[in-house]
Amino acid sequence: MLNSNSMNEKKINQFISHQLVKAREELGITQMKVEQDKVMKQSTLSKIENGVKKISAAKLFVLADYYKKPIEYFFER
Repeated sequence: MLNSNSMNEKKINQFISHQLVKAREELGITQMKVEQDKVMKQSTLSKIENGVKKISAAKLFVLADYYKKPIEYFFER
């Protein structure tokens, strides 16, 4: 679990972005496949994964479901 004492908001967002990439790649899914399945636009997912854009809680829940991961996966170390 993330330790709030050692993590600032930027680091937490970076960690979540990393976990999103990891979850997607574990399934062998491309960003374009996510878009083709009408989950999220490829450009939006790219920005989130690269830390350019923050992910909303709602979008994180949608991706967690799509990647078949519990929401806790994105906050565990």
